[in-house]
Amino acid sequence: MALIGKIRSNPILVLLFIGGGILLFVLSDIMNSGNSGPIGPAEAVMARVGEVEIERNDFERTLGVAGTSADAYQSRDNLWNFYLSEGLIRNETDRLGLTVTKPELDELTYGPRYSPVIRQTYGDRQTGQVDAQLLNRVRARIDENSIEEGIAARELPPNFVDIWKYQNRQVSTQRLQEKLSALVSKAMYAPSWMAQEYADQQSGNRRVAVVRIPFDELDNDEVEVTDADLQAYVEEYRSNFDNLEETRQLSYVSFAVDATREDSTAIRTLMQDIADEWKQTATRDDSLFALAANGSYTGTYATEDQLAPSIAAALMNDVAVGDVYGPFVEGQLMAVAKVIDRREMADSVTLRRIVRNATIPAQFTEANRLIDSLQNVVETAPDKFADLATEFNRDPRTIATNGVLENVQPGQLAQSVDRVAFISGETGRWYKVTTPTGVQLLQIVRRSRGTTPRVKVAYATEPMIPSNETELAARARAEEFLTGLKSLDEMRAAAEAQGMRLETTSPLDIGTYFIPNLGSGQDVRDMICWAFGADKGDVSGFVYTFTDENYFYENKYVVVGLANILPKGMAPVAAVRETIEGTVRDRLKGRKLAEAMAGLDLSAVATRYDAVIDTLNAVNFTLSSLPQGIGAEPKVIAAASTLATNQVSQPIVGNGGVFLIKPLSDAPAGNSGNLPGARMAINATSRSRVSQQLLNGMRADVDVEDQRISTECNNRR
Repeated sequence: MALIGKIRSNPILVLLFIGGGILLFVLSDIMNSGNSGPIGPAEAVMARVGEVEIERNDFERTLGVAGTSADAYQSRDNLWNFYLSEGLIRNETDRLGLTVTKPELDELTYGPRYSPVIRQTYGDRQTGQVDAQLLNRVRARIDENSIEEGIAARELPPNFVDIWKYQNRQVSTQRLQEKLSALVSKAMYAPSWMAQEYADQQSGNRRVAVVRIPFDELDNDEVEVTDADLQAYVEEYRSNFDNLEETRQLSYVSFAVDATREDSTAIRTLMQDIADEWKQTATRDDSLFALAANGSYTGTYATEDQLAPSIAAALMNDVAVGDVYGPFVEGQLMAVAKVIDRREMADSVTLRRIVRNATIPAQFTEANRLIDSLQNVVETAPDKFADLATEFNRDPRTIATNGVLENVQPGQLAQSVDRVAFISGETGRWYKVTTPTGVQLLQIVRRSRGTTPRVKVAYATEPMIPSNETELAARARAEEFLTGLKSLDEMRAAAEAQGMRLETTSPLDIGTYFIPNLGSGQDVRDMICWAFGADKGDVSGFVYTFTDENYFYENKYVVVGLANILPKGMAPVAAVRETIEGTVRDRLKGRKLAEAMAGLDLSAVATRYDAVIDTLNAVNFTLSSLPQGIGAEPKVIAAASTLATNQVSQPIVGNGGVFLIKPLSDAPAGNSGNLPGARMAINATSRSRVSQQLLNGMRADVDVEDQRISTECNNRR
């Protein structure tokens, strides 16, 4: 009671207690709200591209409307690349004062000068024509401030506002990039002396004899690749190894999950039961039976060459119509096949047709009415077909040919049309044929004299996938392998002891969602997030699972260690050894071959190495590659353009081997008069590279502060 009395007599103390409690509550809410990163709450800023900030909430909201791929992780990466490009472009355009005004944005969105973004989104896939009426209806809703009404009337999607904002950003960014590229391109100029030199080089064609000795003339153990050799290569091509962002390399052991003999036997027994049941099935039910048994029934007739080689001869010659063949293994499937029909068919047919497209019942009704009317006309007045086709035909393949479709092969038309054209129809008669996409008026003009035997086959299949017991056994092996491993060195030793291969990835950034030879998915993201929080040489305590993208079973289990941490800047030799070791070894072989070839002429080299002397025509300094399979060899081109006639070059270590060359003719003397053409060629070549190389150059010059590790790796393994 005394304590309560003291508190009552000190109201300031009470207020302090209450205020402190409220403050702690607010701080706690702030610390725990949103997504938490590995060491605390995720920041609102996801990244900074120079002076441009990328907000996490804005990115996530945009991701909901910007999904461009069925793979959620690829969609996320695509959007990140857009934000990155947008940030790089804005850094420059804001300083230069370049903008996209509202009238310009309207013109790019609603026409007539449509942005490529609008053409891709609203353009017809066949004609490329932009749906201007749809855009105008959208514009009216925006101008009338009736977007909510448009959503309620289902004219606009519920998330229209976010979709439109993102689209405007895409249009503006693409336009700003065009302006930047134009600014740089227009500044490029080839002076007269450069154009004259290029024109002279273009006309300086020579005949050149060349002999090439491939690097594999020497075995790999005949040269030794040292760290110094690798370092020299990295220094020579340092721009290729300059990391713009921090990356990681993983080493891993993969435990494949393959079907066992017991699994195969069980699947074969299942397919034999299906085959026995199918033999008793009526022909009219074959298509339904095939589809119900995970198979296929296209209704098309195939030649022997179009069938799987392992079963082609049997289906074409041995199996009677109505009989079932199999089970047999084809790739990753076990299957049985039923021969539905076999007949001799024309190799091609020429048709005249008028196509009316339809998707809903009312359209089919109208199409049937019109085709009936047109059929009555052409049956009484065949000469009117061309005029009718010009007016009524909607087939993109025959609009330009007045409805005539020549040399069509079996299987290239809709199934119902194919049957009339090659099986049931008579030459010269008119037929009305309904397809899933519309109604056609069809006449067979002629069939080819050449025929080929064809067979119609239906299949029932079952994937050769491991059983659940096989998956569990493989996972148990992976977990047993991982048990007790404390470092990557121990993991490497354990792999060697068990005869397993330790693979190492290329450098991976924080946004990686796909790893070659492993796949994509949540476990890749978990691996990456673990790697960016681990130390070099650590081994993850988890077995990562990968799923077959076709049959959705667990096809591999992976144990992972962190091989390298690659900071920004020049990559260390250890990190790129596997990437460049083969190239450096070839260079060392080239040097050794060059020493052996020194002082020899082309005939002596060709005799010693059993090689062929080729003669190249029209070789000049402006070429980027050489013919006859030689390819891009700039050192060879330079020597061929500058050596004196009949002078043998020193051995040249190129990209694809060691070369010895001898020019056989002189280049034309004097200056070329094609100065304007040369200037245009130089400008076109230089300017064509601007669009992409400009972004690459800005990326190298702009500091990108990527904080995705804290926004995407919360609560990950």
